[in-house]
Amino acid sequence: MTPFPDPKAAVLLDEIHGAILRHDYGALGALGQALEAELDQPSQKLDARAVLVIRARADRNAATLQATTRGIRAALRRMAEVRQAARGMVTYDRSGRHETPDPGAPLGRF
Repeated sequence: MTPFPDPKAAVLLDEIHGAILRHDYGALGALGQALEAELDQPSQKLDARAVLVIRARADRNAATLQATTRGIRAALRRMAEVRQAARGMVTYDRSGRHETPDPGAPLGRF
């Protein structure tokens, strides 16, 4: 028994996933447009199996994009912390939260 070929939309979703993993965000515009066109007017008949394949790959891409977004936000926060540390003293309170001391306040005990 030969397996069914993946629907074109699933192949495009694979290409989008690869671009995300390679950090090739510039490729996402054209791939997204191609995917929209394919979903709007499929180049082949989509049966229930094909729809499930497309859905699974779309869900995978959504999870990958969410993880990528969290990583980018964490990197931006870290860069802001480094810039702030370069400008002056940075401290943390007893619960580990970031604090910026008042430069005019007297130093406390350690």
